Amino acid sequence: MKKICALVYASMVCLLFTVLPGCYKDKGNYDYNMPEEPVITGLDSVYNVLVGDSLIIAPKIEIKSASSLSYEWRIGTPDPKLEDVVDSGSAMRVIFGLQAERYYGKLTVINNDNGMKYFRYFIVSGQTNFFKGTTVLSVENGETHVSFIKMDGSVQARLYGAVNPNTPLPTAPTQLVALPEAYRPGTVKTYWVFGKNGINTGVRIDANTFRANRVLKEHFFDAPETITASNMFASSFGVLVGVVNDKLIVGESRTWDQAPIFGMFPLPAPGDYTLSSEMIYTDGILDGYFSFTGFDKVKKQFVRLGIPGDATYYGTAYDVLGTAFDPKNLGTDIFKMLKIRGGIGYAYSKTETGTFEYKFNAQFNPGNSGTQQITFNAMRKRAFMRPELIKPNTLWAANTSEIIFFSSGDRIYRYNPENEDFRELTTTFNGKEITMLKVSGAIGDTLIVGVEGSIYYLNVGVGANGELVKKTDGIPGAPIDIATR
Repeated sequence: MKKICALVYASMVCLLFTVLPGCYKDKGNYDYNMPEEPVITGLDSVYNVLVGDSLIIAPKIEIKSASSLSYEWRIGTPDPKLEDVVDSGSAMRVIFGLQAERYYGKLTVINNDNGMKYFRYFIVSGQTNFFKGTTVLSVENGETHVSFIKMDGSVQARLYGAVNPNTPLPTAPTQLVALPEAYRPGTVKTYWVFGKNGINTGVRIDANTFRANRVLKEHFFDAPETITASNMFASSFGVLVGVVNDKLIVGESRTWDQAPIFGMFPLPAPGDYTLSSEMIYTDGILDGYFSFTGFDKVKKQFVRLGIPGDATYYGTAYDVLGTAFDPKNLGTDIFKMLKIRGGIGYAYSKTETGTFEYKFNAQFNPGNSGTQQITFNAMRKRAFMRPELIKPNTLWAANTSEIIFFSSGDRIYRYNPENEDFRELTTTFNGKEITMLKVSGAIGDTLIVGVEGSIYYLNVGVGANGELVKKTDGIPGAPIDIATR
């Protein structure tokens, strides 16, 4: 038995040493002749096309080894009621009849010699004549209007009323908010118009057609009896956030941005608080984190709010740095809060002893990797040097360079709070009341001013003092707000 086992073992060892060297020496044949891929040039990633115009995409396609090529073009539509746009040929030539939305397209190049298919992808952005220009919210003899300024400076006055004769805008208008496409800041998909009164206190408008497609009451999962939107912001998520009925509310963004419920309002952030309309909002994409610095007008304190998922009220759950004032017990109301950049801001109050200015840095940043920066730095409190310039209808604006502009009657002042320098701007407005004040540009070097019938663009950059850059007339009534795309 032992002899048999030894013989088997010896045979296996011999076989092993016989096979292995042969496998090691066998290099095999791993040289494959891959089919040549086509070289495609001149195919852009995004194509902008006006609805109803010709869409022509004509890239250069080369493949030397193929005797015959064929092509398939397809622009997909998410709406099951609409058919995809298809074409054949080396160039796509169609009349673009889809709606003014973004669509994904695919070019398929087929090598008919071997059946190989090659794919290239692109985006088609349907547009209208309102793709570029400025939308203006104004009030004329108590009636609210939305108009459009074309790129050539011409004004399509009262455009909304002409398109929507049966859906009135809010009266006493307060805001025009331009909502971007989800996660694409800088674009404009819809406008929201808000006001103090009227059947509709908010109306949503398609930015490409100016047709009303929703009123504010329809934007709630469970709408309250009365709705007052006192200060709203456009989130880079493509939804509204802000103060409604003195509470923080945030549109639903945790779903597909084409879903009917996207952006709708759930319940507001629960808690015992009553928000002022004055608020600083830091945006997750534009500022690096989501945060709200609000003011409780009943408790007279600065409060922290955020969006860890749902809208959340944290109250005074923050550490106080600095001793210039007590943010948790200010002891007075504020009438204005201005954002400079990030959490840096200014607030203003008026008491029996005077008008006061507060500078702060609210770092309500949840941070990364578990770290947190939840601090409120009370940097400075002092009397405002020129309280006589502040009127009941004074408007305010600030840029990231920490320069503040405010109106006083028919005049505008440039105020540098670091050295308390006040300068009256050069441009005057012929005694007309200033009804709109906004900064524009990457660093806020343009000041946009609205008065009855007109919009002024002033240079407030370094070395300038509000000189007139351009003026647009023909606005129906007094401008309240604008949005440029």
